[in-house]
Amino acid sequence: MVIGAAVSLGALYLAFRNVPLADLRTYLTGVDYRYLALSLILVMGILILKAHRWRVILGATTAVGFPYAFHSMMVGFMLNCVLPGRPGELARPLMLSRKQDMPFATALSTVVAERILDTVTILALLAWVLGALDLASAESIDFAGYRIDGALVVSVGRATLVLALALLAAVGLLRLEAVQRWIKSLFHRLPLWIPGLTPMQRQWLAERVSRPLSALLDQAILGMAMVGRPRRLAACVGLSLAIWLLTSFSFYILSLGFPVIDLSLVQMTAVMVVIAFCIALPSVPGWWGLWEAGGIFALSLMGIAPGPAAGFTLVNHAIQIFPIIVIGLGSALISGVGMGRIAKTARRV
Repeated sequence: MVIGAAVSLGALYLAFRNVPLADLRTYLTGVDYRYLALSLILVMGILILKAHRWRVILGATTAVGFPYAFHSMMVGFMLNCVLPGRPGELARPLMLSRKQDMPFATALSTVVAERILDTVTILALLAWVLGALDLASAESIDFAGYRIDGALVVSVGRATLVLALALLAAVGLLRLEAVQRWIKSLFHRLPLWIPGLTPMQRQWLAERVSRPLSALLDQAILGMAMVGRPRRLAACVGLSLAIWLLTSFSFYILSLGFPVIDLSLVQMTAVMVVIAFCIALPSVPGWWGLWEAGGIFALSLMGIAPGPAAGFTLVNHAIQIFPIIVIGLGSALISGVGMGRIAKTARRV
């Protein structure tokens, strides 16, 4: 317990040392706290919706109770906020597989399905708000060592589109039985492609490598079962759209608490989309600095001066991130799973 607490405190220090707390306190003095509270309530509701969406995705394979899905998800989100490399994407399927006796590959593929839904939804929202973004004439923004300009946002958007199309194509192909049989045949032929092996060695490879790989493929495909169920898939698409629209609405509600920011919901959705693309780039845990750079850049496209833009973006970032860290730590305690145990399980996988 002492070691786990030390690791948790160390991770929190690494995350919060990047937060400009003095600036945050300054900007908070000029905010209308009624709108800040409403925005915070929306953030809590969004987290509940995300957990429910994951349950719907998991439900195509195994019925999972809301507490299990919620606590596993929040621990994963918290780890993404305090540690580099987004380890939470592996942590939450690991936790769920331990609690629900679900194969790790199946749980992980549901996280992949969730990320595909988010990516497609963000791209759809980009198409909706594209008219509010004049990227061609945008000036670059330098903030906390990050440089954001129109060309960077466009390149990330294109890369996201290519990734989304590739993932959708991969999922579609893996759903075909002929493709599954072909991949499994490749796995079973692996021992034959290595020259100089004895029959016993080939048999060992077949049992220890080829068969486990085929089993992993079956487990991963099982996690994508939602694709073959139109009603469940439609529910997940609707939930994804609701999650991102509510997120943009939380941005808009908070902006009402800043007198100098007068933007429409569509414009705030455009700001959210730009930030989402920006934080896809490598950065420190919690995306501190990069989130602000993306927000200031997006708001500058709407005619908002850098000072008010920085204030709004920093406060908004804190509202979106701090609840995740606090709830995630609580979920880790409730679940009885420490970071050290998660890391140890990850190494075994």
